[in-house]
Parts: sequence; structure tokens; C-alpha cells
Amino acid sequence: MSGFGRSAFRSAWGSSKRWLGAATAGSFAYGSMLVVQQDEHKPAFKSAVDFGGYRLEYPEKKANDIMLARKIVSPVDTSGLNLRLYQYQTCPYCCKVRALLDYYGFSYEVVEVNPVTRSQIKFSKQYRKVPIVVVEADEQKQLNDSAFIVSLLRTFVADPSKSLAELIDFYPHHRQANAKGKETVECQNKYFVMFQEQLKSEKAILNKREEREWREWVDQHFVHMISPNVYRTMGEAIETFQWFSAVGDWNRNFPVWERYLAVYLGALAMYLIGKRLKKRHQITDERAALFDACDTWLKAIGPHRKFMGGNEPNLADLALYGAINSFVGCRAFAEMRENTHIGEWFDRMQQAVASHAGSHELAKSLAARQKNKTL
Repeated sequence: MSGFGRSAFRSAWGSSKRWLGAATAGSFAYGSMLVVQQDEHKPAFKSAVDFGGYRLEYPEKKANDIMLARKIVSPVDTSGLNLRLYQYQTCPYCCKVRALLDYYGFSYEVVEVNPVTRSQIKFSKQYRKVPIVVVEADEQKQLNDSAFIVSLLRTFVADPSKSLAELIDFYPHHRQANAKGKETVECQNKYFVMFQEQLKSEKAILNKREEREWREWVDQHFVHMISPNVYRTMGEAIETFQWFSAVGDWNRNFPVWERYLAVYLGALAMYLIGKRLKKRHQITDERAALFDACDTWLKAIGPHRKFMGGNEPNLADLALYGAINSFVGCRAFAEMRENTHIGEWFDRMQQAVASHAGSHELAKSLAARQKNKTL
């Protein structure tokens, strides 16, 4: 699923299914200092903001007929991976990938996919969902599925002895039929992080098992709470889409007719789909289910840990943070903060991601990679 209830939209809305994607566009808001950077091989960028050495750049023109929404340049990322993320900004799965990239301090470009034409991902013939990450290193690689992308890049940080291409081989993909009989490509071990050495203690093994289980919980349970809550009423659905339009800079990224049609047709479609998803997942009270999910998460962390990962976030923390960040501007988010204690954890996560708290691990890994190459 590439956005709020995308598969449900496909069956419920027929030929209008592409408007679901409009629910998953948007943009982060960043600050002030203007600079202009020119490069003959890259598009011109402006409005770059320095955050402790990190630069956020906005494009002035297209690159290879693709408008780059923004570019994040990290002072620690010397990997040369040249990552490009194709996304809908408020898709919870895309948000998970961005949380990982920002936390560890990767450099990457962002392309907002047009939910109507999806022309930006026309190069992907078989896989038509987002997120997609394209690695433009020595050999171009296309990475599909948020869980696999997150695990692979975390493994890249954890194991400096192997190239990204070598690490991809640790994640075999197989064709199989889904519940509806449609052939899909699945990676059975997509929630696993591969380590160079075996985990040496039982506690470390249990911690990694816990991390995998809660990452799956986010994908298989928490994400399904989102659509019924942000599209709970027609009024909330319109509010949600208006927020998407405002923070997503739709007036820049999409034509006027697409923007207005996306807001009102999208709101109506997603209101109906939210009700269908509520029934499918046997949700009696949308808000109560959302609050219960937050309480379940906080109970699992317990009173003595800041994060599921302990003193520092792990991939389960990043997964839930990303999923919640996908509806942070909606009424459901405000009520969730008012009625649960999730806000304290969320604020800690927001600080950790915004400050690139895991960038020291990426820097250490890249230094080891350079040493291995030298030797």
C-alpha cells in the first residue's frame, strides 16, 4: 500500500483510483537563508538552509524532465550512493523511509510523484507504488518496498565490509500470488538487518527480535488506524486534504485543476474508503482504536526506556514515528496527543530525527569503508 487505503481505493473507486495518491503529497517546512548553487550536471538550487552543516535545497528547474522537490545535502555522507526518493509526502511508508534517511544523515533528493499521471515513476514498469529509492552510484539500482529499503540502508550502516550491491543479495525477492491471486514480488526477510558478526548476547538477539516484531506491527496494525481517523467525517476529510495542499506546495507541483479536484474529489473518495477500511479492520470507534494502539506501544516500551531501542531509537521507533508524522497536521493527531501520552515519545523522536542523531554511525561506517578500500 502506497498511501492511505490505496488498495481499497483501487477497488472502490475504479478508474478514479489515482486520486488517492493526492492524499499523500506534501512537503516539510524549513527556514530562511537563501543561497544559489550552480552545477552544470545538476539543476540549479536555491533556498538552501544550513542546519549544522546540513543543507536543504529547492530546485529552480527540472533534471531530466523530473522536477526535484528538494535535496538534502549531508556533511557526513560521503557514500556516493546518490539516493533519489520517489514519494508521496504524507504516505506513512514514505515517511518511514525519510525518517531513516534523516536520522542517519544520508544525502538524498526527493521527487514528488504526481498522483494523477504518476509520470515521475514511468521508468518503473513492474512496480507502480511508492516509495521507490533509486541508487545512482556506480551501477543504478531501484529499491522497492519501505521495509526492505529501511533494512537494507540500516545494514549498509551496520556492515562496512560490503557494498550496497553485495548487501542487496542478502534480500532475495520471490514472485508469489497474493490473497487475490495476483502475482507479486515479495522479500521474505525484509524486516531483518544483516550483521557482519553474529549477535553475541541473548539480550541483543531478543532486542532485534522485538525490533522486527514492532516494525511489522506498525505496518500491519497501526497504519490501518490512519485512514479511518483522518477521514472520519466529511469535514475532517476536507480539512485533511486542505492541509495536504497547503503544506505540500501543490500550487507549485501540480496544475490548478488537479489541485482543486484532488482536494474535493479526493476528500469524498477517502471519506468513503475510510468507512470501508473501518469495517474491514473491525474498528468500532476510530479514535478509541488509535488511542489504544498508542497505549499498546507505550506499554511495550515501559517506564524505564526512552525509546523502544533504549536510550536511542531503533528501526521500530523510526517506523512508528514516520507513520504518525504522516498525519501530524490532522485533527486526529491533536486529539491523539491530548488523550494519550504518546506526545512525549513523539517529541523525543522528532528531536532525534531533526538533529540527525544517528549520523555518527553513518560517519563511522563510511570511514571504515574508506579504510577497507585503502587497504
